[in-house]
This record gives sequence, structure tokens and C-alpha cells, in this order.
Amino acid sequence: MKPTATAVIPCFNHGRFVRAAVESCLGQVDACVDVVVIDDGSNDGTSPAACDALAGDRVRVIHQENRGLPAARNRGAKEATGEFVFFLDADDYIAPTFVSKLAAAIEGGMARGEKVSHAYCQETLTELGTGTWRVPAWDPLMLLITNLHPVTALIRREVFDEIGGFDESMRLGYEDWSFWITCSERGYRGERVPEPLFFWRRHSQITMVMEAVRRHDELFAAVVSRHSATYDAHAMEIVAKTNSMLRAFDCNWIDETGYPIPLQFLWSLRDGVVGVEYRLWRDPDRTYQLPPLADPRVAAAVMTAVEEQREFYESFAAVRIHRRIHRLLQSLPEPVYRAIKKMTGLVARLTGRKPEAANPIMTRVNADLPASSAEGLRA
Repeated sequence: MKPTATAVIPCFNHGRFVRAAVESCLGQVDACVDVVVIDDGSNDGTSPAACDALAGDRVRVIHQENRGLPAARNRGAKEATGEFVFFLDADDYIAPTFVSKLAAAIEGGMARGEKVSHAYCQETLTELGTGTWRVPAWDPLMLLITNLHPVTALIRREVFDEIGGFDESMRLGYEDWSFWITCSERGYRGERVPEPLFFWRRHSQITMVMEAVRRHDELFAAVVSRHSATYDAHAMEIVAKTNSMLRAFDCNWIDETGYPIPLQFLWSLRDGVVGVEYRLWRDPDRTYQLPPLADPRVAAAVMTAVEEQREFYESFAAVRIHRRIHRLLQSLPEPVYRAIKKMTGLVARLTGRKPEAANPIMTRVNADLPASSAEGLRA
């Protein structure tokens, strides 16, 4: 039996794109899909009529005053009739097998006895955007650190109703991230389909995603506030996970600017490389050239530069000794290793210094290095 789904397409001044979005939904294979278009107070003089022109047996059009994306999506979901519901922005589109493949993933997970709320797929960037977001597998802990996938996912409609939809006060962004966290809090999980079935059209230099990134600290604080009990319960796991990620990507090597040294090497490769201008959100007055890492030659150059810098640091005799001591300590039986670490911490507390400051080897390393590099080693 074919899965049934309702596509909810909010539209604010994107009338020139909305037909392609609707047609991608009506063109689904091995699935029965109807569409609800929400004209969210468009004021460009053309989008309301462009939406009305799409009305038909399988397409309903609703006009409302501008209330923002979360409210527009919730309004459309109230009109949903399918077993599943999904949300597609008016300037994006989906592959013909989006619904059938994601529905199969949900059904497969439930057949295994899992509590599945939704399924999601990879995202391909088009027009001004390039590349594919190869979304990670579902991970409840990682979800508390970063959003795992786009809002365009196939959701069981009864779960969406149970959650209560999107938080309509989160008009500036991250409402979908908050929704997925709520799903996780209630014991649900998402199923990943590692195929690019969703297409995000970047047609302007400024996008909603970019605006959300500019406000990341504010919006992330709002997410944490709404899920404070969950963040409190997993605080130490989050700290450990984020720290291990920083170390895995060498992002703990920072200097006085606060930016990771390997990334600064990447920015420095702008000379002789055709890149795109990238303005740091934290420091809008400074502009760098970010090379397109999709180019294998650029990626290779970045890796070479990072490895050369690593070799430079590792060339210090004190660093090599420090590494050998740590390897020796880690090879000891666990009780002995813990006792030594405990003793090191006790000495640090008695001397009123941080453990790394009490370590003569690290003191020597930091004395040998320039001030900016020493900060990277202490991180």
C-alpha cells in the first residue's frame, strides 16, 4: 500500500519558485501526496496570485497575515490528511522518491521495534550553493550539540500532533532543532536515508540560515532554555563530546585571536587560490578568503599546511618528551594511572596552580614557543 503524505509549503514573497516546489511534491512516485500552500502575508504584489494559481484537487492554498515560518508550518499541518507530513520551503524542492524512501525507512525502523518519529535524508545545495550535506546518523547526544538534519523530513503525523508542532515564538530560527530535541526527549528517534533527496536552493547572498548563524549564541541559548532539564542531565556528556570533537579536528589549537590555528592556515591559503569571501560572524570587520574545499587540490594543500604546522610543533624536544611520558603513563595499569593523575591534581591544588602550569615539561614547551602558539598547546 502506498504511503500517504501531506506537504506543507509556507510561502513569503517566493512566488517565482513555489510552482517548482509544489510540482516536486505532486510528482512523487509510489506515494500519494497532497499539498497545502500557506501564503504567509506575502507583500511583493505577485506571490499571493502565484500561490492561488496552483490551487486544485490536490493543492489547497491558505492566505494569512505574516506570522513567521513556525506558525505557517503549524497552520498547514492542521490541514494535513496524510499518514505523514513534511515541510518544504517554497524555494526548495524534493526528488520524486523522497516520500516513498523515507516512509520505507520509518516503517523499517518500527518493524525492528524502534520508536521512530521521522526519517530524513541528505541535502543537496543548488544554484549559488554547491555540494551535499551528508547528514549524520541519529545521535541523541550529538543532537544536543548541533542540529543533525534539515527541517524537510518525513514525520509521522500523529507524532507531530503529539509534540504540538513547532514553537511559534522561535521566528528567528532553530525551531526545527528544538522540535527534534523534543522528539528525542519523548523517546523517539529519526531514521537516516543516506541519499540526496532534498534540494536546497540558494538564490541570494543572504539566506535565513545565514541570519540564524549570525544569531547563533542567542538562538542556541533559547534552545537550551526550552530543554534545560535535558541539557542539565547530560551536561558532562556534552562537555566530553564537544571537547573530543575539538581535539579530533585540531580546533583546540588556538591563539590570541580565539580562532583555531589550522583554520587560520586554511584562510591563509587564499593567495593563488580562487576562493569565496567569508566574513566571520564573530568578527564582521575582518574578512578572509575561504578556499573551496570541494576542489581536491585545495583540500590537499590544506592538509599539507596543517601537517607541516603539526610537524613544526612536534619538532620541539620538550613536546616529544611530553608525548612519551603520556604514552608511558597510559600504558600503566588503570589504578596506577588514576593514582598518578590524582597526585598531580593534588600538587596543583596545593600550589594554587592549574595542573598544566605545575607540569615542568609543559612550562618548558610554553617558554620555547611564541605566546600565540603556547596558548594552542595549553588548550
